Amino acid sequence: MLVAKNVIENSCQICNFTKNLMKMEASSGILSMIYEMKKKCARVDQLLMDDLNISQSELLFFSALDTCKGLNSPELAKNMGLSPSRVSRVVDKLVVNGYLDRNTDATDRRAITLCLTDKGKEIRTKIDKVRNECEARLLDAIPSDEIERFKVIISKIVKNM
Repeated sequence: MLVAKNVIENSCQICNFTKNLMKMEASSGILSMIYEMKKKCARVDQLLMDDLNISQSELLFFSALDTCKGLNSPELAKNMGLSPSRVSRVVDKLVVNGYLDRNTDATDRRAITLCLTDKGKEIRTKIDKVRNECEARLLDAIPSDEIERFKVIISKIVKNM
């Protein structure tokens, strides 16, 4: 009876170990898939940056900025996840290249108003078009009745990270 009990306990330990191992492999598999998807999206962004001759920070800026918005540098830096000095350099370069107009806010001299020029709007349109096409390819792999569920799951993952 004692032998049978030990065999059962050892079997349970092996089962638990196997279950935990399978969970680890499943989570590793998911993480690998996320990294693979990230690499593919990064390739799309890299092609965009090469084609438009802009840096990653500038690409981020185009994605983060509305057509015309009054902002101060610390607020913009926080929204973009960049240091205020980096944002200032990006803004300077975009102004010099004719993508952005920078004006002092009439009501608050500490704030600046950043507006995309027509040239900047063209770049933003190209970025949006390529990214929308990429997202459409991603969603093509998912049956239409499962897309909303996929979005919910991704939102949960992002929220819990």
